[in-house]
Parts: sequence; C-alpha cells; structure tokens
Amino acid sequence: MNSAHIYTDVKIFTKTISSNTSRSHSHNYFELIYVLKGKGKHTINKNHYDFSKGDLFLLTPEDIHNFAVAETTTFCIIDFTESFFSENPKKKTGKADLSRFFKELEYVFHNHHNIQGNIITENDKMIYRALIDQLLNEEDNNRQYRFIIAQNIVFLLLHLVARNIQENIIAHSKLKDPKNKIYEIITYIQQNIYEKDLIKLKSLADNFNKSPDHLNRYFKRETGKTIKSYINAYKIELIKTRLKFSNLSISEIADELNFTDGSHLNKIFKKAYGKTAYQYKDTID
Repeated sequence: MNSAHIYTDVKIFTKTISSNTSRSHSHNYFELIYVLKGKGKHTINKNHYDFSKGDLFLLTPEDIHNFAVAETTTFCIIDFTESFFSENPKKKTGKADLSRFFKELEYVFHNHHNIQGNIITENDKMIYRALIDQLLNEEDNNRQYRFIIAQNIVFLLLHLVARNIQENIIAHSKLKDPKNKIYEIITYIQQNIYEKDLIKLKSLADNFNKSPDHLNRYFKRETGKTIKSYINAYKIELIKTRLKFSNLSISEIADELNFTDGSHLNKIFKKAYGKTAYQYKDTID
C-alpha cells in the first residue's frame, strides 16, 4: 500500500511491505526512510543493518538497497526530487527560500558516510517521531500553510541529521586525540563554504584562536593539504554534485561558490580533476 503527498521540491509518502524481502534497487535522487512500524533487516551496498520502529536511513543515488522484513512494516519516505536540485538557491520565488535547505542537504550528503545504518540517536527518537507524524498530518488535514510547514519540517529533520553526523565525526576524532581540532575546523569550513569572508584564513584563525600561519601549518600537518587547497577540493565536490543532480549553469554555480566567473571555476576544476566542468558535465549527460 502506498500513499503520496507531493510538494514542490520533495515527495513524501508511506509504503507498507508485507512480503519477506523487497528487491534490491537504487534511486535517481536522495531519500530519507523512516520506520513507522515493523522490524527486519536493511541491506545497503551489501552491508546489513537491523532496523525497528523509529529508525531512519539516508540513501544516495549510488546506494543499492533492499529490506527483509520480519513483520508487516510501514515506512515514511522523503524523496528529494529533480525539481529540488534544478532550482538555483539564490533565485527568489514565491515559495519558501530554499537556499539554506539546499546547503544543509549538501552537508548531509557529503558527510553521511560517517554514520552507518540508522542515523537517529536514542535521545532524538521522540522528536523525529513527532516531526514525521506532523509531516504526514499536514496533507491529510488540508490546512492552510501546509506546504510551507511541510518544507520547514523536512528542513528541521535535515538539521537534526546534520547535527548527528557532525557530533559523530567530532566524537570519533576526540577518541583518537582529545586535543585534535581538525574535524571541528573542517566542519566549520563545510558549513560556511558559501560565506567567503568566514572561510578566509584570517577569519578562520580568529575563530579558532590561532595565528593564520599556525593554523595553516596545523591543518596541513593533519590533512596533508593547506586550508586553501582543502577549500578548493571541497568546492570541487560540490560542483560535481550540482553538475550531476541539477540543471544549473556553470556561471550560476560559479556565482554560488564565489568564483570570479565560469572561467575561474573551470580553471580550478581542471587543475583538480584534469578536465573542465563543461567536459565533466558532458560525461554525465
């Protein structure tokens, strides 16, 4: 049984599986899967995870997965559709401003591998359940402002997921070296990648109470890259995501990521990847 609720940029629906195993498959875009009821085993890229009511999984287009249910199981599924990725976040529309939404999504997608399987902590289970229930109720009740409320609920869910990922990364780094700040610096850069003033070396050094030279040496010792080269490398990954999953032009992407223009973006992209952004886009079209 399936029921669908279509919003402008996300598709929200429930799906019930009664048979033992669903076939292995992948998706064209990104997907959050929340377990409303039931239990079983979720296989993602040949890795097996037990699941039960209240668990949440994030899937990317590269993931191949299937469910083996131990009892009748119902999921709430949030698909991030093509229209979501095709919109320039800087353009003003009559809808909610999705620029923060898109950027939060990017942080989650580029760091989700740091949490395997279920991405909800026990402390957050109650709030996730309340948000998912309200998300499904918005369309059923057909009340005013349901679209904007649904978008904001999804946005809040992504913030919670991003926080879980960030805390998991930092906690693991602290176990290895309690004094190590490198993942805090990397997280700060990633979350402020669109704010060129905040990721200048002097601003970063001020934020982490170090001199610019000391911070840069420390960063290179820990990562093998200077801060500038790391920023460019992360921007390249964001460019590849935009080229693969959106119809934004090279100049629009360049503007978002604070390159001088499309030529500047292409120069940095080619230096890192061996081909221009235009050539890369041709390989995926």
